[in-house]
Amino acid sequence: MSGNPFAGTARIGWMEFWSHLKSLRLIVLVILLALLVFGASYGLSQSPYVGLSPLLDLAVHPGIRNESGTVHYLVIGWLADQRGVPRTGISVSVYRQGDFGPPTSPYGMLVENLTTNATGFVVYDSGTTLDQNVSYGMLYLPYSFGTAGFYPGLLNRTFTMGRMMSGGYSGPGGSGSFLSFHVMTIDGYPGTGVNISVDGNLSGHPNENGFFIAPIGEGQHLVEVSYLNYSETYPANGVTQTGPVYQNGADLVLMLLAALLQLVVPIMSIAISFDAIARERAQGSLELLLARRVRREGILAGKFLGAFASIAIPTVGVLLGGIALVTALSGRSPTGSFASVTLGGVLFLIAVYVLLMLLFSSLAKSVGTAVVFGVVTWLIFSLLFSFLAFLLLFTLGGRVFDPGFYSTLLTIYLFDPNTLYQLMLGAAVPTTGGQGSVGIVPTGYISIPTIVIAAVLWIAVPLALTVLVFRKKAEG
Repeated sequence: MSGNPFAGTARIGWMEFWSHLKSLRLIVLVILLALLVFGASYGLSQSPYVGLSPLLDLAVHPGIRNESGTVHYLVIGWLADQRGVPRTGISVSVYRQGDFGPPTSPYGMLVENLTTNATGFVVYDSGTTLDQNVSYGMLYLPYSFGTAGFYPGLLNRTFTMGRMMSGGYSGPGGSGSFLSFHVMTIDGYPGTGVNISVDGNLSGHPNENGFFIAPIGEGQHLVEVSYLNYSETYPANGVTQTGPVYQNGADLVLMLLAALLQLVVPIMSIAISFDAIARERAQGSLELLLARRVRREGILAGKFLGAFASIAIPTVGVLLGGIALVTALSGRSPTGSFASVTLGGVLFLIAVYVLLMLLFSSLAKSVGTAVVFGVVTWLIFSLLFSFLAFLLLFTLGGRVFDPGFYSTLLTIYLFDPNTLYQLMLGAAVPTTGGQGSVGIVPTGYISIPTIVIAAVLWIAVPLALTVLVFRKKAEG
């Protein structure tokens, strides 16, 4: 046993892991973490400001369809969110407008209530007689209302357009521009064969539901929609990009969840492991462990692995549940590589803070002192370090727009595990356009190998210091 420096690791690790799983501290913290992550996942996925708008738009079209030799005049509605994800099983009211007599509501006379089908469509058959004095409206409460009329020139068209939008979407990470609209052929089918051109260049075709969405650049654009020798042109405006544009709105939601975890995960790690050694010393059980000829390295390794696993397993489970919730609500999952880096970054934070608590717990003379060490550690790295570093450089004459300022700032940030965690995320999140930034940490000024080396050192150095301090204390 004496030749194995990690003698007793497995037994101590299992005892530590099991004791934490049964502790009220961990149970309460995991419940709070789940409430925060699931609540944030739901709330952020419902916000139009993170590119995942749940606000539904109703596109309404007239249709003239020959069915078994008889012409039917149809009013067709399509209900979907701003990314074109259709909504099924939702009530849509149909109103008749233009009849003589007082209207029964601001929308006209209610003629029927319909429910959207599996692809978000509702179809109202107004009959086989064309009445050019009557139009029809469709209402989805409380958001959207659209009208369709059977005017004389309708027969000269091959398609109709609905809910065209061009403009910007924005979020905490930046902004971008998009163009979207819904197209139906005149006979009431999705316009999958319609050609969409932007500034004379073919951009694509509507999807199987007739929906088209595409990013556009800054400034003014001319959009041409054409089908079977008939075309229409529309102006579109692309907003100026002021920051990074997330390629996938779900990535931005995960980015915000990761920022939340940056505050919560260190608290969990500190709360679980702050007294790992101090408690044993106060209870007198540390001497009993050493008397059994368990190696000091084995005690530390077991303490670390037990605490790490007890925090990492529920934390990763909650984060995966949050990702699944974002995917279910938005219809889009975060990019796999970014999700993997986020999970790795969370494990990095857990490992660093558990090691720091083992180090300070070895130094502490009592459990009360260990508590103070834990609180101070969280305050320094979670609230003060990055702010004071920025303020110091600025006070010393650094200029914010000087690249050298950011290079120096990032070098200092490598000494803070929280901002190093942000750098990991900033290097992995997929963005296009603009100058990226994650929180207050500028990205693009530091290499990925440097980030990796710093992360490895943040594990290795506290581990070596903990072993050294624990040996000295145990010998004393």
